[in-house]
Amino acid sequence: MPPGHLRIARGRQCELSISSLLLTICWSLFLSQGCSALRLPSLSLRHAVRRPKPTRQEDVEVSARAATLTPAAKKPTDFADGDDVTVRNHWALLVAGSAGWGNYRHQADVCHAYQVLLRGGLRPAHIVTMMYDDIAHDPENPYPGHVFNSPGGPDVYGGVRVDYRGSDVSAAVFLAVLEGNASALPPGTRGSGRVLASGPYDRLFVFYSDHGAPGVLGMPSGSFLYADELVGALQRKWRHRGYKEAVLYIEACESGSMFEGLLPPDIGAYATTASNAMESSWGTYCPGMSPGPPPLFSTCLGDLYSVAWMENADVCDLTQETLMAQYSIIRNRTSNNYTYSMGSHVMQYGSLAITREVAGDYQGMHNRGEEGGHISDPWSSAAAAQCRPSPSPFPIPSAAPPPPGLVPTQSTAVPGGGEREQGTGGRAGWLSAAGAMLGSTLHWARSSLRGVIAVPLTRATGSSVRAGASAGGASGSCSDVGSSGEREHRQQQHRPHPHMPQRDADLAPLRHAATHAVTSERRAAAAEALAREQARRQSLDQSAVAAAASLLQRLPALAQEVAPLVQAVSAAAAGGRRLAESGAEAGTEAGAEAGPGQALLTAMAQDLVYGPVRGRRRRPEVLASSGPMAGGVSTGQAAVGMEQEQGAAQPLVDDWDCLRAMVAAWSDSCGPMAADQYVMRHTRLLARLCNAQVPPALVAEALRGSGCSGANTV
Repeated sequence: MPPGHLRIARGRQCELSISSLLLTICWSLFLSQGCSALRLPSLSLRHAVRRPKPTRQEDVEVSARAATLTPAAKKPTDFADGDDVTVRNHWALLVAGSAGWGNYRHQADVCHAYQVLLRGGLRPAHIVTMMYDDIAHDPENPYPGHVFNSPGGPDVYGGVRVDYRGSDVSAAVFLAVLEGNASALPPGTRGSGRVLASGPYDRLFVFYSDHGAPGVLGMPSGSFLYADELVGALQRKWRHRGYKEAVLYIEACESGSMFEGLLPPDIGAYATTASNAMESSWGTYCPGMSPGPPPLFSTCLGDLYSVAWMENADVCDLTQETLMAQYSIIRNRTSNNYTYSMGSHVMQYGSLAITREVAGDYQGMHNRGEEGGHISDPWSSAAAAQCRPSPSPFPIPSAAPPPPGLVPTQSTAVPGGGEREQGTGGRAGWLSAAGAMLGSTLHWARSSLRGVIAVPLTRATGSSVRAGASAGGASGSCSDVGSSGEREHRQQQHRPHPHMPQRDADLAPLRHAATHAVTSERRAAAAEALAREQARRQSLDQSAVAAAASLLQRLPALAQEVAPLVQAVSAAAAGGRRLAESGAEAGTEAGAEAGPGQALLTAMAQDLVYGPVRGRRRRPEVLASSGPMAGGVSTGQAAVGMEQEQGAAQPLVDDWDCLRAMVAAWSDSCGPMAADQYVMRHTRLLARLCNAQVPPALVAEALRGSGCSGANTV
């Protein structure tokens, strides 16, 4: 090799050696200082590289790898939350707190809610259902094995997974399930044992439908569910990081009393109620109403507040509709277009900040309405309007319910929640009943002959039916209706129609049988049973007033609890004394008893039984802003972001143990209060006596003297 070539070769070897040395030094620096020590420019391949869409198996593997990440980075296991990417799971607790054919509507509400949530994407394992489960196969059910929540609607019972039924539906089981504490389930509980095992990154939805009364919710077994117990369970679950946010929908009379002055705005819980703390909630789709059930049904199919939110969820896009928008729509329908004639005040409590979130976060993000939220059928204009909240005035608290009058004959609901007499006999009444029954029969027969329906209460969209089928348990015997049948159902559903107060709706089967029973003997038996039940209720009300009058006579300071009449007490007493003196001069001693003093005492006793809770120990500066309308929002509790002073709204009682003792005193003197869905209304009287610091033993004595124990034998 020539020398020149040798020098070139050695030079290249030297260059290679130097390059190798530099590379070794750089690699050493990289290893010693970490990857961040070297920042090399790179080109983005986002648009140059086309990645294939991951398969289901790859998704599962990614989810498995995500389980090793931080809690906030975990992916949800049911559906992607619409507002918070850190939410992992969505849980629900559905409760029907009643039993019996007359309370059909409460279990129908819960079954419908189950289908809404299942269709919305919640996992069946995360939906805990509590209901007595006796109406689907009740002898009175004209369609055994099926439950319907609206005229022309689908079977909502198919596929429902009931976790706790019969005697397991109790306040103790409810609280254990809500808190996620399986070890707190009462001994002997025969249910599935499932509880809301939620964590700090989960959402909760709770729906309850049944009878209520001031401060309590009913259960078919055991004691009441008290307001302090419900709110206390939420507070404990929040302290133990058992949920991120919770939403509660409560259908019951006086349900506002369950949260007013109790639900804090800082525990991530938001609640709406079917009524305020003073009024009844309303049943709907009852016999004789329009729209109503077919003539074979003798009971109401649903509750007004409940069907309002669920029928909204059936047809609207919950991925776009916020909880506040849904609240506005529900309030409009439940208040009967804000007239509150045959309607109630839907209320809000707790953290109103949650209302900015979409309803699908709690009721299922797969609920996108008809055809994915695009309503194209012309007859669905009413359904489209149902998805648009309209400007509305703030609801005004309703007046105190009037004392029930004598109801010797069959009665029907009238505006304002009162009753009007309607004779059960007579040619006009018979012709009216026959005409109504004939019209309903012709409607259903016409639908059947058109081939519209196979079972007269199913319909075509059947999203609830499809949801039940997807759960693997839907009944296959209920066919869907055609478009014309659904069109008629939709059009009828949104026409103005009356409703029925909850406690009056319980009598619907007896009223229906008294008019439409097949034989005259059955009609007579039903009419007799109806009259007996009305007399029993009247006697219990009179006993409550008599006990209140007795306590007012023994405890003059108790008159301070009847605020509107307190100023007239002294004047009336002076008038009574003058009348007594004049009667004595005339040789009679009856003037004092029949004079204004006795009339005032009776009026005060009635106000004590039926009037609003007064005489609370409130700070003077918050008296003007207290009540359901405080802050310009229909809430009885200071809410997040509101200027209303915390504590302006007061709970029903200061001492909840006193209320429990009062209920026990009533039960010992007059019969089990928790087992009577009508007499539970008198927890208002007991709460007012607690606030006046009347001893329960003295109340028990007054009740025994009122004759209430014999009222149940009427």
